[in-house]
Amino acid sequence: MLSPIEELKIQAKKHHKAQSKAPDAALSTGHPPRLKDSRLVIARRYGFRHWDHAREVLSGSTCRDYGTFWYSPPCSGLLNLWCASYKEAHQQQKTHGGFILPYKNQYLVVEQHYLELLGLDGRDENWAAIDFDWCSGDIGCRQQLALQRIQRW
Repeated sequence: MLSPIEELKIQAKKHHKAQSKAPDAALSTGHPPRLKDSRLVIARRYGFRHWDHAREVLSGSTCRDYGTFWYSPPCSGLLNLWCASYKEAHQQQKTHGGFILPYKNQYLVVEQHYLELLGLDGRDENWAAIDFDWCSGDIGCRQQLALQRIQRW
């Protein structure tokens, strides 16, 4: 099974290869393109500050900042419950239902339509396995959902 971070590594290698073939590859930075630079580009593309931040979040670690991985501009028009703490998000989910997703150092409780705009299916068995809460539960299920998010980006 491919992990989300392995998928990002593949994308970084492809990016690096493309950058290395560019005729003016060394002009902007003064040195030839490095894989490290491509990893940074890919991490930022997916809403992370840097490569280690992407690894930390996608490994399932509890983080102080999850980045913007679970956000997409088309979702900005939706009304979602924004919570300052995980405890508050969990309580809102118990009351109103929905899915808990992280956003930087906050949490969102979203409905099915939000996931659809991300290209995901809220009926996927992985969501039920983690009680519709990406911030807790089985890491394998969470990583599968993150991988789906990356593949549908």
